[in-house]
Order: sequence, then structure tokens, then C-alpha cells
Amino acid sequence: MRNAFGECAGGVCFVGIMKIVRKTTGTEVTVTAPPSKAHTLRALFLSALADGVSTVRNPLLGEDQQRAIECLRGLGVGIQEHEGSLVVEGLAGRFSPVAQELFVGESGVTMNFFTALACLSPKPVVITGAARITERPISEIVEGLRQLGCRIDYLGKDGFPPIRVHGGGIPGGTAEMRGETTSQYFSAIMAAAPYADSPITLKCIGPMSEKPYLAITLAMMAEFGVRAKNQDFHELSVSLHTYKARDLEIEGDYSSASFFFEAAAICHVRVTVTGLNPRSHQGDRRFLSLLEDMGCYVVPLQDGIEVKAQRLTGIDADMADTPDLVPPLAVTAAFAQGTTRLTNIGHLRHKECDRIAVTVSELQKMGVRASCDEDSITIEGGRTLHGSRIDPHNDHRIAMAFAIAGLAVGNQIIENETCVAKSFPDFWERLAAFHQSF
Repeated sequence: MRNAFGECAGGVCFVGIMKIVRKTTGTEVTVTAPPSKAHTLRALFLSALADGVSTVRNPLLGEDQQRAIECLRGLGVGIQEHEGSLVVEGLAGRFSPVAQELFVGESGVTMNFFTALACLSPKPVVITGAARITERPISEIVEGLRQLGCRIDYLGKDGFPPIRVHGGGIPGGTAEMRGETTSQYFSAIMAAAPYADSPITLKCIGPMSEKPYLAITLAMMAEFGVRAKNQDFHELSVSLHTYKARDLEIEGDYSSASFFFEAAAICHVRVTVTGLNPRSHQGDRRFLSLLEDMGCYVVPLQDGIEVKAQRLTGIDADMADTPDLVPPLAVTAAFAQGTTRLTNIGHLRHKECDRIAVTVSELQKMGVRASCDEDSITIEGGRTLHGSRIDPHNDHRIAMAFAIAGLAVGNQIIENETCVAKSFPDFWERLAAFHQSF
């Protein structure tokens, strides 16, 4: 029905490209986790590299995946959607480009992986993307690939996209890269490494952030028949192999499920999320233990995970390996008693937006006392909060985290609501479950 706020459904009102989120009316809510973003992307890349035809079942088809599919097609990979699955005709590491330019949109993961994959092209390929991509640093992976004998040129500012990858193969050898910004550099090169001219060893200088995502890459490489060696994320190596085609199903996404668990924590609603693998390599499973530390009850069920909360208290948490959890955890902390500090998150300044500054600015709009420095966020909970007009700065995780806050305080306006399509295309539809009583 339509009212003064525009078109409304399930407690979420649509006003142009804004949404107004009402307080939840649900008491017990069950939702299904969407497919894993990280697993879908890696399944696509490895299927394209494999020898034979792979079927990827239950894929996430968000904006990042759609961009990855188009880029793979640009490299000559056949990809068809059939009955909710993706059928990928792998080229066994021998790409045959039909496009001179690959456009990755705003996907940093896709940018990094194609920087490495395009080295396996027999001819040059330009890789570019949306405006934000040209601000995200890639010098570390470019220098790593150059150490392995690849030719890559910057077409704009040094250290940033767009780039021209000359192709012709990856000679191989040893490369050293820093890992504090992202583990994606290591994931991307390791994925392409089995098709190098000689074995590849990667050494990490200093600490590595986002290690669980690299663990997902290595586990999925093993699914496709290639086992890499990992010496405590300080040194990784792989010998020459050919990936074998697979038929695999994508598990549920703990990163996306975290928003529903956030709702359980701040709305005092009993939430069950189904479709999650209890033995998953996903680092964002940690959100459940963080919520337990804050005072939530987490109950594994036969068909899902249940979370309910009573009184929340602040915590200190090192978030270097699980940066995607910072927005939902920061919002949760705003509803807790005491102070919460989220540390080792400097790499969040290079995501879809400066995720540190934006998280703090939007919390402050709601009446939260929050501050940040270059590497951390501090939230003082226990204040009276209110709905506000949230600008997610085109960041899907900011939009979703603050939409959930709207379930607790009401009248929360989310601008540019379509940005959630990057990782969770039907987020708003699933959010409607929180405006139904069971």
C-alpha cells in the first residue's frame, strides 16, 4: 500500500532510491542465508581455469559475480545459466580473449583476480572498472606478478587501476608481497599459479590480513584437484598442475548472515538462520563468538543457527582477519553497555568506501558516541539512539548494517538502497521477515 512515505511492504518503505526501515514486529524469525559471495567467485575463477565443464550450483548472482562472469566471457570462457546453476566451460589455463578490455565494476576481488588471470592470456588485456576501483591500490599484486616475470603497465596513476596486462604466461619463481592490506593478492596469484611455466612460491612480508579468505581459496583449489602448501600464511607454494572440472554447491554466506544475527542482538528477537555450513572455512563464522562475548546466546540447531540476546556489553576485538564484520559489529556495539574497540582495521579505508570513517559518521547521526583513528573504531554504548538518514557511500555492508539498526529504533532512512545488490541482491525482501509475528 502507499502512504506518505511511498510504497511500503514488510515494514520497509520505498521512496525513490531510499528505504525507510520500521521497528521490527517479529518475535521469532527464520531466514535462509544467501549463497557465499567468496565461494561463488572462487568457484567461477577455478571452473574457468579447469579442464572440462563444471557446474556451480546455488551460486550468488550479485553485481560482483555478474561482473566476474562478463570478464571471464571476455577471456573466452563459456558460461551459461541453467536451472539456477552456472555451467562453466573451462579452458585448462589457456584463455582465448574475445575482448580487449575487462570491466570489473566496483569489485576489488574481481580486479585482483583478473590481474593475475589475465597474465595467462596470449595477448594484452586492459583491466579497468568504476571510479572507486581507480582509488583502490593494486601495486602489491602488480609488483608480485612482475617479480614472477609478468609484464603489467599502469594506464593512469602508478599503483592503481586501470592497467594493461601483456599476457603471454607467468614465468614463475618466487615473489614477496606485503599482506596487511588484503590477502586477495595472494589468493589471486595462487589461483593462477598452477599454470605458470615453473613452480611459484609467495612470501608474505609482515602480517597478513583477511587470512580466512585465503584459506577459502586454498580449500577450493583442493576441491579442483590442486593442493598448495601453506606455511602459516608466511610462505605459500604450488607446483604445476591442471585443475579438474567439478560439480559443486555453494554454501551459505556467514558475512551476509551476520546482519540477521545483528538483528537478534539489538532487537531481542530470536533469529534462526538456515543454510550455513557449521564446518565452513569462512572466517566470518567468528561473528557468533563475538556476539557470545557481548552476551548473546548462540544455539546450533539441526537445520540452522539460533541467536537470541539479553543484556549486551562492550568488547575489545582485533578485526584484522574479519573486516567485513566491522559494520554489523560496530552497530551492535552501539546498543551495548560500555565501550567497544575494534582494532587492526586500517585496511578498511580501501574498501568500497572509507569504511572506518563512514561507519563512525553514520553512527554519530544516530546519536552514538563514536570515534576513530587510522586503525581502529571506538564506540561508547548505552545512549538513547534514534533513526536517521544514512548515507552508505555506495557500500553494501554499511547499508545493510544500518538497515538492521532501523529494526531496533525505527524510521531509519537508507539512501542508495540498491547498493546492497553487490553481495545480497534480495536483502530487502528477506528483511521483511522481521515484520511478521510467528
